[in-house]
Amino acid sequence: MQSKRILIVALFALLISTDGLFANYAFKKKVKTVCQSYRITVESTQFSLGENDFLIELESGRNNFEMVMLVGFAAAGHAIEHQIQMGKANAYTPENVTVNVAAPVSKGETSMFIATCSKKMAIDLANGTMDSSDFMQKINMEIQ
Repeated sequence: MQSKRILIVALFALLISTDGLFANYAFKKKVKTVCQSYRITVESTQFSLGENDFLIELESGRNNFEMVMLVGFAAAGHAIEHQIQMGKANAYTPENVTVNVAAPVSKGETSMFIATCSKKMAIDLANGTMDSSDFMQKINMEIQ
């Protein structure tokens, strides 16, 4: 009888903890799906899910780092919007999105471009309410 009680409590604790994991899994899955639709390969290890910040690290070709950066922000915007639409109490909706893009400069050397925007800007880019050129102009001053 005591072992049944321990088993039930353990299963209940497992069920409670997996709800939070599902929110993170759904977020990561959405980001991966959007990136893959633009032929940008990305793995979960390239994500950092902070409490208020989401960071994604991407690699680009020599001349397309801006496109890769836009896709990173749009993917995060789609994922945040998806989390909001799901309406779960534990939805992962970071306030800021940071995209790091490593672009090759010469043989063996890469340059890192880092930009941050708010979740509203990322969602607006993903929805198409903000033009990509306007978006790049706004974050251009933020690029390090």
